[in-house]
Amino acid sequence: MKKLILEMRLNEYKLKSANANIPYTPDEIAQAAFESRKAGASIVHFHARENDGAACFSPEVYAECAAKIREKCDILIDVTLGQVNVAGDDKRLAHIEFMAKSAKTKPDFAAVDTGSTNVDAYDYVKKEFKSTHRAYVNSVDTCIHLINKMQLWGVQPSISCWTIPFLRTADALIDCGVLAVPATLQIVLCDGGILGGHPNTPQGMLSMYEHMPLDKKIEWFVCAKEGNLMSAAAMAIQLGGHLSPGLGDYGYPEMGSPDNGHLADAFATFSRQMGREVATPQETRAMIMAG
Repeated sequence: MKKLILEMRLNEYKLKSANANIPYTPDEIAQAAFESRKAGASIVHFHARENDGAACFSPEVYAECAAKIREKCDILIDVTLGQVNVAGDDKRLAHIEFMAKSAKTKPDFAAVDTGSTNVDAYDYVKKEFKSTHRAYVNSVDTCIHLINKMQLWGVQPSISCWTIPFLRTADALIDCGVLAVPATLQIVLCDGGILGGHPNTPQGMLSMYEHMPLDKKIEWFVCAKEGNLMSAAAMAIQLGGHLSPGLGDYGYPEMGSPDNGHLADAFATFSRQMGREVATPQETRAMIMAG
């Protein structure tokens, strides 16, 4: 079987109250990347943060995080565009453009979501929505702009798909030549009251997989926002997919609230037990990177 690519989603916007090991500072993010690499991960995805955990959108801080990761190890770097927290296509790209000016800080990948959805969470205990206004909007025009700019700067778009329409749009973007291949497509499963994606279950993942454009040159991943990825991971491993767990999505209290390195080790071990060795960064680059 082909090797499995393990990407660790280090922090997103989660606070240490969810897991004390969630990294905030550039040094913490770099150390989490290093520990993840030692455990078998070949990609890390991160969000820049202030020292108190608040969201940070400074291009300089993003560049500092990337530089410190590169000083520690050879893991590939995937960064966010800020989801609903940054308005305006060019503002969402500002840190990518800044980072791409230097080989020491240029990310290998940056996330593009090829569709729109609601990201409000519902509280099933209180029987009320935690918010009612968080619409994550990505028009086709926006997707084309983000992809074109990234590819111009030598940063590969990492496509995230919350629902089947996202997958169909990604397929069309490949078909018309906007999105270069090989391409990476990530299934975003949702739990913990987030309703904007398919359920974090093997069945939820399979319903997405059935619409994956496997006739194109792609590799696909699965992650789970607000939930344990293990059940869906088992099916993804069997079907030839790749994994993107991490403390940014879920604290894994049932596993003793591990750090990202120990979590990476758990998923790498699970993959090996199912017959798939994990890929190194060099092997990952050969599998999924254009050029």
